[in-house]
Amino acid sequence: MSRTRWAIRLAFVLWGGAPTIHWNRAWLRFSSTGGLNRLTSYANRADRDIQVVILAGGLGTRVSHLWPGKPKSLIPVAGQPFIGHQLRLLAANGLHRVTLCIGFGAEAVQEYVGDGRRWDMEVTYSHEDSEDLAGTGGALVRALPLLNGHFLVIYGDAYLPVDYKAAIGAFLSQPLPAMMCVFRNRNRWDRSNAEVREGKVVRYSKQGTADQFEFIDYGMNFFRRSVIESYRNCPQPFDLALIQSDLARQGKLAAYEVFTRFYEIGSPEGVEQLEWYLSDRRTEE
Repeated sequence: MSRTRWAIRLAFVLWGGAPTIHWNRAWLRFSSTGGLNRLTSYANRADRDIQVVILAGGLGTRVSHLWPGKPKSLIPVAGQPFIGHQLRLLAANGLHRVTLCIGFGAEAVQEYVGDGRRWDMEVTYSHEDSEDLAGTGGALVRALPLLNGHFLVIYGDAYLPVDYKAAIGAFLSQPLPAMMCVFRNRNRWDRSNAEVREGKVVRYSKQGTADQFEFIDYGMNFFRRSVIESYRNCPQPFDLALIQSDLARQGKLAAYEVFTRFYEIGSPEGVEQLEWYLSDRRTEE
């Protein structure tokens, strides 16, 4: 029995009678004569600590000349491997279950991260052969034995300082099988690639012209497991963009707008910008 259902059933015992259920962006609230704030907190926490899948198996060709032989997850940023910053950010947002899809430099990544305990994490691994990389979409297919019923996917070179709980709540509150977080980028930080209309991504393409799109994929995507299962027989390697563009065309990709810019370490400029951001954060603290 899920923790949410357990909380509802327990309400009958403690307060006598059925609580009224209100939905507000997937935040489940209970109200009765006695109130159920404690159960609300418990159920919300159970639903929102969802599995996070980090795609960290790529070669990192744009920065490989600066750190030869080093996977992007281990690129030094502000004095420590980048993956440490990622995991700390997730833990600060109440997310503690991570599956790392690793390929190039897998042994070094696993040696550094271990079981994730130092970040209050539970980390599992899906391995790819560095000589036979499956692409970002193929990596999710290969990780299927480890995937839960729904999960969040982020990239191994992305630092995303947003309210994760709000995004998770938005995903769980809507019926579509996938949701893309989007940022009104207007080609500022990278080439925009998404058209958003009436709460959905209706078109997604990494090949679009500069003036074609206003939004960009923020690098934070939610899926139900069934979506990835439907690509089991897709020839590998293939990119996650294939799945995203298919879903957009089918009207099955929800959009959730975020308002904080993303950071990435896929380029030397990106590494520098993230270090500035982290330095400013330390100063504020």
